[in-house]
Amino acid sequence: MDGVRRRCVPIVSIVAVMLGARAPLGAQVTATADVAFGAIEYEGFLGSAALTLTPALRYDARNFSVAAQGNWVVFESGRTLVQGAAAAAWLTPPVGPLRGEVSGFGGVATYAEAPASGYGLLRGRIHVVRGTAGAWAGGGLGGSYAGTTDVGTSEIAAGGWLVGRGLTVTAALTRGAAADSAFLDYAMSARWQRGVLELEGLAGARLASDFDDAGLFGEAQARLALTRLIAAQVSAGYYRVDPLRGAVAGRWISGGFRVSLWPRRSAVTPPDERLRATVRLPSLIPADAPELRLASAALGVRVITIHAPRAASVELAADFTDWQPVQLQPAGRDTWRLDLTLAPGVYRLNVRIDGGPWSVPRGATPQADEFGSVVGLVVVR
Repeated sequence: MDGVRRRCVPIVSIVAVMLGARAPLGAQVTATADVAFGAIEYEGFLGSAALTLTPALRYDARNFSVAAQGNWVVFESGRTLVQGAAAAAWLTPPVGPLRGEVSGFGGVATYAEAPASGYGLLRGRIHVVRGTAGAWAGGGLGGSYAGTTDVGTSEIAAGGWLVGRGLTVTAALTRGAAADSAFLDYAMSARWQRGVLELEGLAGARLASDFDDAGLFGEAQARLALTRLIAAQVSAGYYRVDPLRGAVAGRWISGGFRVSLWPRRSAVTPPDERLRATVRLPSLIPADAPELRLASAALGVRVITIHAPRAASVELAADFTDWQPVQLQPAGRDTWRLDLTLAPGVYRLNVRIDGGPWSVPRGATPQADEFGSVVGLVVVR
């Protein structure tokens, strides 16, 4: 089941999002709880129905992200599996197109009367970043244990990522080793979000293995927001032996709900009256300038629309995109749209029509920045 398989928050996706600077954007905290019912079958064991509860907490900032997740599983036999996992990633300041990354993950698990087991891995990587895409290479060292048995683990990997238009795509080639045994995996993952719908998927192949389990693996999940705080979700998948986490192979299918216990909030103090009273330059916005509108959708999604008559293309650049131009999508007559996850806070932005000059749209407050330019100030609540 989803919580059983995902023993650790996927660091690659976290880092891709941070480097892509598209979502999550701004410092924020998210807390959720997943409740699901389904079936799971571990390799070598009989299948079983199971009920799971998976609480999760995550903090994201511009260059740092940390997440923790718990998992409580009740099988039809009445036995329980309890797991906990945590992951973190930190990015160094950029040096040209290069950025360093230090990340790691770890977790523990107990099942019925069996001895506790656990794992951990510390990674280091170098990224080459080009806009909202990049490539990386690195390695890691760690270990896993089960009862009194300890096993050293290691990883060498390379891959790439792409973030854009609500889509995050990653690909990686990984050689993992535990004790004297090794495996080689290739995997691609994708996450797409548009409005109230979110889709995730992973497809891969174990190309070689000392564990005698070469072959395909994958998983998929769909989530549909029903209200601002509740979403329905279904998931299914099959995974191979994972010696880095001490996990046996298995397959699952489940359905349930995600409850947002703590909607996305800014980790920075909200703007005070002095900020709201920032120098205003209303005369700098012509009456025929494009008009910006900001609306909230489910699960923290913000919808930015620009009304620009006769425009062939509309771009937006902001502090939450690291001032990289982002193309908006057509959304009706003279209207352009961008959906993204944006924490409450104060942001600066400008828009560009048909490749022309950058300007402040109507609906934003003009503000002179520290470089002598004028940008639009918007408040997301």
